[in-house]
Amino acid sequence: MSTVTILGKIKEFLEEEVAPKIKLQKASDNNVDSYELVNPQVFIGWLPPNGCIPEGLTHTIPCLLVGLEDSSDDGNEGEINIRISAAVYSPGMHKIAGVAEASTTEFKADFQGYVDLLNLLDRTTAKLIKAQVIKNSVPLVYPVKSGMYQEQPYPFWYGWITFSVKRPAYPKVDVAKFL
Repeated sequence: MSTVTILGKIKEFLEEEVAPKIKLQKASDNNVDSYELVNPQVFIGWLPPNGCIPEGLTHTIPCLLVGLEDSSDDGNEGEINIRISAAVYSPGMHKIAGVAEASTTEFKADFQGYVDLLNLLDRTTAKLIKAQVIKNSVPLVYPVKSGMYQEQPYPFWYGWITFSVKRPAYPKVDVAKFL
């Protein structure tokens, strides 16, 4: 199984088992008072830059990014080290005051966005560990590790999950039959 196929299966798994089961705040660079909860997007590789966002997407953050850390193949079996990066947006506490049409949103900046990030990381890790074999074809190798990046560009919060998966080795040429 190719690396691209494995990354695609992990993406599918996250789209089915994680993304639809959690809602996080949609990033809004234009209006911090804007508050909308959405399911995270799942991408392979990197966040699409502005102007290259696939048609039909309403947001890029919150998201999970599936990427290749590195891989090895010793001729007998292959192993791919995967890094899932997570990004969430959380500038602070939004509180609705008033009722119906007269309601307003009060906003108070805080630095509690890491809680949303940790919830996303925990949920993703739990689903990976529970599955053991992703999409019935990609065996997970323990341990599954997670953490937060040292630099957090408020109001965005970033973290990661790393683990390995096994795959069959690429076929070798039988040198002996050529001697």
